[in-house]
Amino acid sequence: MSLIQILIPVPAAFPAVFISRFATNIGEMTDNCRFRTSLTFEVLLYVNSYYFGLFAVCEIGMNVVKYVNFTELHHFHIDFMVLMAVCIIEILRIALGRHGNVTENNWLIVTAILLTIPTVIGVLYLMILQSEVLRFEYIICSIQLGLCVTQIITGVLCLFPCCKVPEYY
Repeated sequence: MSLIQILIPVPAAFPAVFISRFATNIGEMTDNCRFRTSLTFEVLLYVNSYYFGLFAVCEIGMNVVKYVNFTELHHFHIDFMVLMAVCIIEILRIALGRHGNVTENNWLIVTAILLTIPTVIGVLYLMILQSEVLRFEYIICSIQLGLCVTQIITGVLCLFPCCKVPEYY
């Protein structure tokens, strides 16, 4: 039994010639099955663009409700400024990341990855250090952090030449 037959389980009725027609060796098989990190990065940016809109609307709404209902908010203006800074940085980061990924410009992808750091710090502030934190804020901030971490990982993988799909001319 060859290594290809071990890696691709097929019924015994198919001869090995059928398999070898598609991949004569393991090198060709791995070239065809290469993980497209730029596509994953683009999908994550696309999902995050919609999720961040929901995140920003919910956070602004919760801050308005907290301002109206809680009388002893000591650092409300700082909390709101951090939220606005996170919104501006995140919008810029998503726009730069999507444009850099489409044009395959590595500097824009690096800039988008670096802009993720202040976003993560701001979301951690909103999640932990705010004067009043609601349970719903923990949930939406943790989802935002999960998206940011996976975007950092796939964005860094986009920069490695071993993860790029070869172009044939």
